Amino acid sequence: MSHALTHAATFGSSERSRLRSRIGWICHALRIAAALWLIWIVTMVTIVWRDKADVLQRYSQLLSVDVGGVSDARYLAAIAVVATDVVFAAAVAVCLWKLASTYLAGRVFTVDAAVWLWRAGIAGLIAIAADIVARITIASIFTGHFTYSFARGLLILPEDLLHFIFAIFVLALAHIFKAAAEMADDHAQIV
Repeated sequence: MSHALTHAATFGSSERSRLRSRIGWICHALRIAAALWLIWIVTMVTIVWRDKADVLQRYSQLLSVDVGGVSDARYLAAIAVVATDVVFAAAVAVCLWKLASTYLAGRVFTVDAAVWLWRAGIAGLIAIAADIVARITIASIFTGHFTYSFARGLLILPEDLLHFIFAIFVLALAHIFKAAAEMADDHAQIV
């Protein structure tokens, strides 16, 4: 790893120890939360999607269209879409884990930490988009034609906008932290 990537706020062993005592608990909590979130998603997807009749009944209610006669092939295609969506969620969890690990290693205000924060924001944006596309794709698979809305509105939900705002906020923080780390590196090279 280059000097520029690690210098800005890489601490010596005593400083790293003090830093860990101050932020270690939150880094560990973030890693545990990311892992639990991913486990929760995989568990819920497995539980919900193994009952074809229940899923089709729920989609029939949601879309106000009878989709009970969906073939096994179309149902498996919908499951493949859900599995792909879970992969994008996993990318968010991995980025958060790596970010917290970077902090635990004592590299807090460094370019590599900012890059992991940026990756988490990008992964979040992609996961949000994948989730929206997955909803529309599954509804379209079940109805047999392009479907982007249900009886009470669009398949794009208000919480999608909230998640988008959070992901943009993470990207903004990453940009700010990266610029600050690069400035600190430049300053350290001059001094």
